[in-house]
Amino acid sequence: MVESDKSVTLIPIFNDQAYYTKAFNYWRRIGNYIEAVHKWTDETFYVHVVEKLVANIGDGSDGKPLRVLGVGSGRGEIELVFLNKLLLKFPKIHTCVVEPCANLLTQYQHNIKEKATNFTFDWQNRTFEEFVKLQQESSFKYHFISACNSMYYVKNLQEALQSLYDMLAPGGSLLITITADYTGSGKLWRTFPYFGSETSSQDGSPNSASSSSHHRDSAHVHNVLRQLHIPYHIDNYTCYRKITRCFDEKESEDGNLALDFLTHTIRFRDAPKDLFQQVLACIKEYSVQRGDDWFFQSEHVCFFITKPT
Repeated sequence: MVESDKSVTLIPIFNDQAYYTKAFNYWRRIGNYIEAVHKWTDETFYVHVVEKLVANIGDGSDGKPLRVLGVGSGRGEIELVFLNKLLLKFPKIHTCVVEPCANLLTQYQHNIKEKATNFTFDWQNRTFEEFVKLQQESSFKYHFISACNSMYYVKNLQEALQSLYDMLAPGGSLLITITADYTGSGKLWRTFPYFGSETSSQDGSPNSASSSSHHRDSAHVHNVLRQLHIPYHIDNYTCYRKITRCFDEKESEDGNLALDFLTHTIRFRDAPKDLFQQVLACIKEYSVQRGDDWFFQSEHVCFFITKPT
């Protein structure tokens, strides 16, 4: 149970994995997240990662593969957008995929079948912490590391970021994306920190192996990188979710799914009326209105880190 105060008890959505998956899938359908990532990749990723890698390590004309590490890759739909951009300059890519959910890893393997000739893969069905232990005796380094929406779920953020940096080859690039602390979910969960005190995979798979009393956001990554004296450059992209049904006076399944995913609780509509109204007001504050519809604004901060050559 998640206790908001002495008199209110909320049920974490992770208590029901089937319901969590249903709510997560609905949340994906009502937004433009994938489209936003595609646009951002075209406009920003190519310049800050692809071109910088070419300048630092060459363009792969020597026949050696670009070495890539994906952390918390899920079903691969975001990672494959990055890999396709990298293919424009690097004809051979070897990718190590670290994903603790076997089902998601299988979906990734299915999604990559048609492009198998361009890539080779090392599939690691394990947590990042388990992977780091395996790499302790290895000198293998990666040219590009992608950790998109996965730093929410590591047990120790400082150790994880240091490990990622240590695995980076000289001249290599590390990309970390995470929810901005100043918009959308970041502000909502800072206002109501008792929502959903457990964690999950961004691709819809509850991760019972780790939990936290707070939700990580961009501010946490900022602070740790500064503590580690790791220089970085930041960018961002914004996506929107149509959440109009959250504000319907008459209860609806769509409205409940959106509310429950936002709050990471089950049947949040049954919460005490004053809490329910406070949360609705916050959600509306962090949303934009277009005509008769409301769209929840969610900004993601992107940290670019380059290891000196």
